[in-house]
Amino acid sequence: MKARWIILAVSVAIFLGGNLLTSLQDPWFQNLTRPGWLTFESLIPLIWAVVWICGTISAILVWEKSRRARRDRPWLFMGLYIAIGLLTTLYSPVVVELRSLVGGLIFGGLATILAYVVAISVRKVSTTASWLLLPYMLWGPIGTYLTWILIQLNPGVGGI
Repeated sequence: MKARWIILAVSVAIFLGGNLLTSLQDPWFQNLTRPGWLTFESLIPLIWAVVWICGTISAILVWEKSRRARRDRPWLFMGLYIAIGLLTTLYSPVVVELRSLVGGLIFGGLATILAYVVAISVRKVSTTASWLLLPYMLWGPIGTYLTWILIQLNPGVGGI
């Protein structure tokens, strides 16, 4: 089986696993006060799908180019991609099941920082793979900021 299919399968499993664990449609989460500027909330699942697809393609490119160049780093890079995926996927269970917006802020913030680290790290392997992380690098700070705003608008609700 080609590595790209394994990377795709792992990516889909992580993505779906997080969505199966919990849903941001939970009444507690839906009843949180939101900022008035959040008029695009219905687009957030689509945004995340694009971010996830680009990240998966990025991982595939890094694996394939690293293996062709006989570099030992592809496993390290794959571990970093998996870490981004797990941190991202665990956001919803942490926020909804643990009722922790602060935990979500931490997970989202760490995933965003890691996306920047990976984009910089893989640039020498594949500039295309690095650019494919741009959607995460753009959306991650917005999502993290939104979580911080939710904490501000819902004092005492989203503790650790």
